[in-house]
Amino acid sequence: MPKKKYYEILGLTPGASDREVKKQFRKLAMKYHPDLNSDPNAGELFILLTEAYDVILNKDFEPQIAIKPSESTKKTQEERMYTARARFQDQKEKERLETDQYFNILTSGKRWFFLKSIAYVGCFLALLTFADLFLPHHYTKDEVTHYNRNVANGPIGQSISLVKTRKNDYYWISNISYDLYGITRKLNVESSWFLHNPVQLISRGKVENKSYLIHFTFYEGSVFVIVLLLIPLLTIWYKRKNVKFTILYHLSFYLVSSFMLIYLFTEERWAHIITLGFL
Repeated sequence: MPKKKYYEILGLTPGASDREVKKQFRKLAMKYHPDLNSDPNAGELFILLTEAYDVILNKDFEPQIAIKPSESTKKTQEERMYTARARFQDQKEKERLETDQYFNILTSGKRWFFLKSIAYVGCFLALLTFADLFLPHHYTKDEVTHYNRNVANGPIGQSISLVKTRKNDYYWISNISYDLYGITRKLNVESSWFLHNPVQLISRGKVENKSYLIHFTFYEGSVFVIVLLLIPLLTIWYKRKNVKFTILYHLSFYLVSSFMLIYLFTEERWAHIITLGFL
């Protein structure tokens, strides 16, 4: 039989990678395994899938069976089924060993130590971010120097304006009014205690003050930040030999670790943490 036909049996195109062949074989073998499928034709399909797997992956393999049972002259149906079952079990065992080896690489040595370190730092930062929601805030004086009105839309469709201050900071605020840039440009910037994440601008009027919430900040997304920072801890706690663990592992190892660096070293948050928020 042409090798192309064996690819067709597995539902693949010629030239498919060995990994794709293994994945597709396992998927179809589980579907047509005689112990799992009561269809009378399932056994024959299972045998053909096994032969296709052998021919494609074993370059020197020469099929000893024909496609139709009536054409088989060297092996009985029972022998063919025995061979197919043995091949399927062999493939499952190889996959198990590969999974164990990959799992051991992820959960040992420097990589696992690094992930645990990320988890500890993430828990610490998540705790500070949570505490910032309830602790007293800082207020620093500043002044509006430039503004652009209605340059973006907020999360609920409100108009967002961009404000620049004398300290060369930029803030996205909603519902900007004449009080902020016409009557007075002096303001207080309210920020959280530990991480000094900006919360709102407060214009310092002669009669009364007016507050403007600041958008697109880590404080506004505190819940998301906390969840993201706790993913490494969840990964260590979960620690299973499955796809979910692998996804969590790589999210923690690459995404969360990168986010932590950005979170710590922008706006000098690392310095605020060292001084317990006082500076």
